[in-house]
Amino acid sequence: MTKTLGDITAELTEKVLSPAKNEAEKIISDAHAESEKIITEAGSEAVKLEEQAKKEAEDTRRQMDADLAIAASNFIIKVQEKLEGAIVEPTVSKEIKSTLDNEKFMEKIIEILVTEFGKNRGDEHRIEFLLPEDKKTQLQKWFLERFREKSLSHLVVHFTDKVSFGLKMGIEGTGSHFNFSEGLVEVFSEFCSPRFRKYFFTEEEK
Repeated sequence: MTKTLGDITAELTEKVLSPAKNEAEKIISDAHAESEKIITEAGSEAVKLEEQAKKEAEDTRRQMDADLAIAASNFIIKVQEKLEGAIVEPTVSKEIKSTLDNEKFMEKIIEILVTEFGKNRGDEHRIEFLLPEDKKTQLQKWFLERFREKSLSHLVVHFTDKVSFGLKMGIEGTGSHFNFSEGLVEVFSEFCSPRFRKYFFTEEEK
């Protein structure tokens, strides 16, 4: 039986074109499904990345806030320390120097120290005084007049430019002295500092 052109066309359509069309439709369908999957996964990844970025940004912000708080606190402490150092010690030093520059006060202090030292140590030790060089004229005369009735053998007095104000006292030969000079400034500064902070920095310390 002779095939017509129509028969050949129908046969090609059934055996070649139809399967190819079905395959093409399947490929297209699979491609759509894959693209939707990719888009969905990309969207999920984008959301995940966005959430991670937000978390990292929040963590960074918290750390920056903490760092700024610490820096601010340290700055305030530094300012307080500088303010305290600029006010307390100079004021205490000025007042103590002014008091110890008073010759009558110094004479009274020396007399008390000699008397009390004698009570506790007796006369077996020589008391050594280190006094400012610029007080030599006044105090040397006073020593001679005040202790004229007593022997000065238990007293050793040195006037030196190493002591700018006040006095230092100890047992001769030990090299150790009670510091009634810079030592008083240090002691009274330590005493006044907490009170200074209490009255001037109350709000910051709360």
